[in-house]
Amino acid sequence: MKKINYTLILFMIFCITFISCKKFLEKEPIGRTGKITLFETVNGAKLAINGSYNLMINYYKDYFGMYADISSDNLIRNSKTNRMLQQFNFQSSPGDDEFAVGNIWEDIYGAINSVNNIINSLPDLKTKFPDQTKTIDSIYGQALVMRALFHFDASRVYAQPYNFTADASHLGIPVLLKTPSPGEVVARKTMKETYAQIISDLTESLPYLQQYANQTTQAAITYQAALGLLSRVNLYKGDWAQSVTYANMVINDNAYQLGNANNYKSSFINYPAATASPKIEVVFQLNNATLSATALDVFSMFSDGTAAQYTATTKILNLYDEDDLRLKTMFSKPKAGENIGRSLTTKYGDGTVSSTGPLTIKILRLSELYLNRAEANWNLQKYSEAAEDLRIISQRAHPDRTITISYSSNDDLYKQIANERNRELCFENHRLFDLVRRKENLQRSADCNATTCSLTYPNNKFVLPISVKELEANKAMIQNPGYN
Repeated sequence: MKKINYTLILFMIFCITFISCKKFLEKEPIGRTGKITLFETVNGAKLAINGSYNLMINYYKDYFGMYADISSDNLIRNSKTNRMLQQFNFQSSPGDDEFAVGNIWEDIYGAINSVNNIINSLPDLKTKFPDQTKTIDSIYGQALVMRALFHFDASRVYAQPYNFTADASHLGIPVLLKTPSPGEVVARKTMKETYAQIISDLTESLPYLQQYANQTTQAAITYQAALGLLSRVNLYKGDWAQSVTYANMVINDNAYQLGNANNYKSSFINYPAATASPKIEVVFQLNNATLSATALDVFSMFSDGTAAQYTATTKILNLYDEDDLRLKTMFSKPKAGENIGRSLTTKYGDGTVSSTGPLTIKILRLSELYLNRAEANWNLQKYSEAAEDLRIISQRAHPDRTITISYSSNDDLYKQIANERNRELCFENHRLFDLVRRKENLQRSADCNATTCSLTYPNNKFVLPISVKELEANKAMIQNPGYN
């Protein structure tokens, strides 16, 4: 299968995803001819699902894709930083419609609207083209996973974690299964209801994607990707047994293999061949080969030796041993310019983004599933199993010596698992979300140059406000506490 580029005719994207300036959750009615034309054939549905992948790239490459690290203890800014300073300083305002507060909301709900159009149009296609049922089912399965992921991502930014209240009765996000009509008000669901829909969509997708279980392209949603996302969502929910079950299903699948000392770095740099077997490290990623590096903020902001506005803190760098493969190969230090001597992640480019082109965005890696399983098993009091998964990830990072895991207490083991998760997944948009779901405080290091260097859990500032634009248009919308 050739590399997926997620291209879509601009007119199609406009028809599917245009969002009213009146309300982010509501789109302008698309033209009757445009919608019918797009979904009158299976090929049109294929174009539409590719368009939804494109929309996923659109928000992962921008504010959302940077948010959980910029708002964490992993990064410091330089003197020329002008992007996402509100989030870096925890000074977000409901009036920031044109910045992260408004853009993340608008981008994600635009993607939800797009994929709902696909989901709700497929039953007619199955009736019209019964000989193409398998293809339509594959599109349906991918669309369900997208809708689940989009809602999950929105909930991580705009709602407190699932365990914020004992019964998850606190505010979640609006859950959309169809595009609201003009003027229709849409209320926020509870977090329990939000997660119920996310898990329902992921679970429903499995039989539709399982027919293609041997299709392991890393640039599209597969059966294994849905399983892996179920492991992540259940980890956030605190359903430890389910997180382990779904992680096992991918880890035990011979189609995937952890990277090693020879190919770990290249798994971030190269676009993998769809015919490769086994697949190295990546379960699901977004390919950006057709896009301009200058248009992709996550690349230039984190990895470009000339333009990067955020660099690694001493705190994250000090987590690594000197012989850690990740410290030696996944950071670079510019020799000139604003960031001279500072450490940049090479996960999005080797210091010269403009010349190498944009790299891939990792949505789900096999390493995360080992770390999910380790943390979940720890919570199930299966400490030896948790330590073994920690050892596997740490051993890969230290190929020149034998790693053994020792811990003075069960709490010490938990801390080691949390630190390993940050060492492995830093700058991949996990850190703040991990701190908050674990109910941990944010404590930045001595080189902190933000106006806020620490926050205690629980804290209203661990989520973004709902923008004024949405609040004014949707009278059912409730603002997050602390932003009124």
